[in-house]
Amino acid sequence: MRLFKHPLFLSILILVGLYVLFAHILNPPLPKSLLIQYMTICAVAILLVVTFDDKSAARFFAPIVALLGAPRLKFWRFLSFVGVVVGTGYLTYGFVKPVITSPLELRTVHPAPPSTLRVYGNSYNLLTLQNPYRELGDTSDEYAEIVAQGAELYYKNCIFCHGDMLDGTGHFADTFTPRPINFQDVGMIAQLQESFLFWRITTGGPGLPREGTPWASAMPVWSEILTEDEVWKIISFLYDYTGYEPRSWELEETTGEAPVADEQTAAIDALDADAVDAIYMKRCAQCHGEDGDGLGVAAEFMYPAPRDFTLGLFKYKTTDADSEFPSDADLHATIKNGLTGTAMPAWGDILSDAEIDALIEKIKEFGYWDGESPEDLGLNPIELGRPPAVTPELLARGREQFVKACVQCHGEEGRGNITSGKRLADDSETRIWPRNLTQPETWRVTMDAEDVFQRLSTGIPGTPMPEHATTMAIEDRWAIANYVMTLRENSVPLSEGESVIKAVRINGDLPMGYDDPLWDQAPAMTFNMAPNVIKEPRLFTSLNDMVTVRALYNGDDIVIRVDVDDRTYSVPGAELERQYALDDVTATRDAIAVQIPAALSGTNEKPYFRLGDSRNPVNLWYWAAPSVEPELAETAVIYDATGADNPMVARADSADLSAHGEWNNGRWSVVYRRALVTNAPEDLAFQEGVYTPIAFANWDGLAGEEGLRQSFTAWYWLLLEPDENPTRDWGFAIGAALLAGLLFIVLAMLARERVKQQKNV
Repeated sequence: MRLFKHPLFLSILILVGLYVLFAHILNPPLPKSLLIQYMTICAVAILLVVTFDDKSAARFFAPIVALLGAPRLKFWRFLSFVGVVVGTGYLTYGFVKPVITSPLELRTVHPAPPSTLRVYGNSYNLLTLQNPYRELGDTSDEYAEIVAQGAELYYKNCIFCHGDMLDGTGHFADTFTPRPINFQDVGMIAQLQESFLFWRITTGGPGLPREGTPWASAMPVWSEILTEDEVWKIISFLYDYTGYEPRSWELEETTGEAPVADEQTAAIDALDADAVDAIYMKRCAQCHGEDGDGLGVAAEFMYPAPRDFTLGLFKYKTTDADSEFPSDADLHATIKNGLTGTAMPAWGDILSDAEIDALIEKIKEFGYWDGESPEDLGLNPIELGRPPAVTPELLARGREQFVKACVQCHGEEGRGNITSGKRLADDSETRIWPRNLTQPETWRVTMDAEDVFQRLSTGIPGTPMPEHATTMAIEDRWAIANYVMTLRENSVPLSEGESVIKAVRINGDLPMGYDDPLWDQAPAMTFNMAPNVIKEPRLFTSLNDMVTVRALYNGDDIVIRVDVDDRTYSVPGAELERQYALDDVTATRDAIAVQIPAALSGTNEKPYFRLGDSRNPVNLWYWAAPSVEPELAETAVIYDATGADNPMVARADSADLSAHGEWNNGRWSVVYRRALVTNAPEDLAFQEGVYTPIAFANWDGLAGEEGLRQSFTAWYWLLLEPDENPTRDWGFAIGAALLAGLLFIVLAMLARERVKQQKNV
């Protein structure tokens, strides 16, 4: 017990706890440099407290003096000496050795608004600006109609990023940095005036002041798309849906408190029909329609389309192929957990289990199968049998069966590139595409081999995915299921929190082909892409949603390989292009681009992430696939861009850039090559050890995408890794270790003399 009360032990315990907090609990984690500063400040503060007088200082240092000078502690002194020397060397080596982390980007989440705003041809005083619809009264029928109109506008324009639940988890939210705002957060709109939202909505990301950099916000300039009246209607809807009151300048009227409960759910004890209808209308109708027919106001902008409940067909179920309907547990899981890769959110964070169950009954009413018991419906679970052990022989058998039954739709490598020539459509005759089995991030409810087995057994109702229980032995279904799980190894997983593409230096020639073994030396990074939902002409859906990047360089050039999984080969006039072609769509050439700044700012300020801005231009390394009709070779052009409002300017001479792409089994791989330093003043000079912003874009020719109708990423970082210098790194580490050892010896000698003096006294 004396040990636990000693100030030295308590100080060490506090420092360890603070380190765990700073290094492992805080999110986002502190950069290494900031962590060292914080720990140094904390250590100094603790020393000041425990040594505030001679008596406390003597008690604090007594165990240290004894360890360094007492003859009976010789063994522990030796261990401490070794620990100090080795520990100092280890920490020094870790400090001086180059560490690849993204640069620190601090930004103000809620920057101070200007006092005046010029938009819609008018000048607004933001200190006095008020929502004109507040005069109607929050409880009036007129205001309710304004909120309803605002809801329709929100679900047609804002749902893609801010989400169905207004919590910043929209379908494309993961693409953007910073993430879209969570309106449900009590620290968000509850703390803001409506005039602040009017400013941020109308001016978007480009309207951020300098403290709001690094200019990565994907918020559109909505004054280019929406009218002033429409913006106020959306603001009214945001406050009504979340239940917050807007902050005002009159402090006595400001609460900023979270609602005790949602208006719809506060009075729901018995969950009567009116209450359930209210939940459905608020949470579900915008996508699935007021009548459950899948024709909500947001439906036309979504792929896949929202479920039509009136058909009684549900894709994901654990009941067998002979069972027409899913179980209640299947529906409950879908509503509660959502569907990954779609706009269907996980409602479990907002709705209780009782509310979800009540919604299931309403869904059944739409399909006219309410009131039926599982026995009456004939619901039988899928027969699983005994899952086999995963062996090389099982996987070989799975591959053999996969080729027989699955390749025609999912492709040789499982990327969803149809090889049979069929044009797949769902029961509503909407063109659909097979799942890319190499991207588990896009799988809906299928997580493991058992889930794959269930999909194989019962199929996916309403789609061309058939049931295989009657045509394939259970052993073969398990073999395919386990083989399908291995297809994930054919892709690079999404980068979680990592944003630095490391370009590795090699000696000798750089690769030009995508299949060169040298690419194995380059770490691969995969990032999300989102269609251009932020500026007209907008694009709301895209089949190509990820990009994988690798980079290598030598003393002269840099090569960047960009891979995009593209189910469809869009080379106009080619046989495959005609096979995939969409009705009423004129195909364009598939294209991929790399975007970099024309110059580095020297600060954390970057160009606007889509095509730069007038003060910060960007270069676009644009590659386009060849064409058969008209006959065109693949193209590599450098474009100079100064913002999406200005036309990109093609270089008269793009000879500094070369690029070659190949499409293979549902994937484009394009290799770009450029000199590290060119003679063009508009080109960025690549330097070792310098972080360079980089972004990517893709045009899917199948959908006729061109110009601003494209998919793109946010800014990431490209770093040309400098050559390691072991002599320098180990030299610093050994020198620091020797210095620490020498200091330990000196302190031990002084402590020993002090112990002798104390004995003599």
